[in-house]
Amino acid sequence: IDGSIATVIKLSRSRMLTNGDTAARIYEQNARVVVEDDHQGSFPLLQTGSGIYSSINTLSLNPADKYRLSISTSDGKQYLSDYVPYKPSPPIDSISWKLKDDGVQTYVSTHDPNNATIYYRWEYSETWQFHSSYSSGYEYVYATNSVIPRTVQIYTCWQTDSSTNIFLGSSAKLASDVISESPIAYIQPHAQKLSVLYSIWVKQYTLDLNGYNYWTAMKSNTESVGSIFDPQPNQTPGNIHCITNPDETVVGYINAGATVEKRVFISNSSLPNGWNQYVDCPQTTIKNIPDSLRFYFTSLFTPLQVANPVSYPPAAYTAGVSDCVDCTLHGTNVKPSFWPY
Repeated sequence: IDGSIATVIKLSRSRMLTNGDTAARIYEQNARVVVEDDHQGSFPLLQTGSGIYSSINTLSLNPADKYRLSISTSDGKQYLSDYVPYKPSPPIDSISWKLKDDGVQTYVSTHDPNNATIYYRWEYSETWQFHSSYSSGYEYVYATNSVIPRTVQIYTCWQTDSSTNIFLGSSAKLASDVISESPIAYIQPHAQKLSVLYSIWVKQYTLDLNGYNYWTAMKSNTESVGSIFDPQPNQTPGNIHCITNPDETVVGYINAGATVEKRVFISNSSLPNGWNQYVDCPQTTIKNIPDSLRFYFTSLFTPLQVANPVSYPPAAYTAGVSDCVDCTLHGTNVKPSFWPY
């Protein structure tokens, strides 16, 4: 069970893992999920995706009250979290970056002028624009075994990835509630992520002390084995319990803190010269004869342009290895709605 009462709740089932396990996560479908306050008020959540439950309208939570999560699954089991306080979140002051070890380290900064937040957790999502090594003006049509002018571009694409590590901050030992440049995503030297334009979107959660201790223990576990989704070396108790079977282990910690979000962009032009490394993608020439077209353009190569000398019909096409030409093999050519240009 993952999420915050004030935002989205994600339900899934744990299972035994084996070496090389690539099976998909088992999402909990058709559950009844309700937010309850400590004055007998209740707010039902609706299933809005696979294992995802949220409120249609923004929940109006009172910082003076406490809240818990009640879950009834389709197999008749009931789960309850402990009551937790609602903690509003201060805004994210900035997301910054610096060169570090020839790569790029990003940071998040925030502060609470009321000195009331103290404990923080962050998640992020990265999206980056990238280009193929070559621009292709032609495409191969298998049905007719022919090469025609390209109708959909495969030169510019975007890829998105999300954080799997745990990022925490605490001002408990400081004189004021200020988090200054807490490190989050690190981008390796010469990574494709910063070859054109890169975006990082950060979500900030507020935690209580128990929640902070839970996530600190989880962070210690995951840093030993890989990520939050890997098998854990020890079981960290959360604040959610199975009422129908008290011996059942429930993984997760529910808090009622509000979240805030912030997005920034980093352009390749902001980086030192030489960030983009040369990729060896040699070109070749494919003769315009049926056997050659079907053999080379079915999977190995992608046509680029009509080869010189130019003739009609073309006698041959220049081509590149598809992995170097077709950016949709690594991302999508549909521009995200938030992309600036």
